[in-house]
Amino acid sequence: MIGLGVASFSHIGGTHFQNEHDFGPYIARLHEGTLPIYRALTPTPEERMIRELILQMKLGHVHGAYFQSKFGVDLQQRFAVSWKHLQDQGFLASHANSYLLTRAGLLQVDRLLQEFFLPQHRS
Repeated sequence: MIGLGVASFSHIGGTHFQNEHDFGPYIARLHEGTLPIYRALTPTPEERMIRELILQMKLGHVHGAYFQSKFGVDLQQRFAVSWKHLQDQGFLASHANSYLLTRAGLLQVDRLLQEFFLPQHRS
């Protein structure tokens, strides 16, 4: 996926790119004949797994079997403390290695996701 325009995101060969986020530097880079890339990141396999988990949680449901098959990760084991914490607060229900955010959980999902971030990505 190639993103065109100011602040656009791209994904090429496992690397995520974001273009310059201000119009002036974006145009200056183009006039210089260089790509207007502001930042880039090639995530590790663990970061890719967590990113996909986060995106699925924003949809409100996660199926553990999918992560076991794709990443070789047992979500119940890997995030046991986080799942329990969210369940105890009434934000999550689980059944047979599937996780479903409650309405209360969905309403504040962005705040809840930090439970799953790697330590260096937490604010």
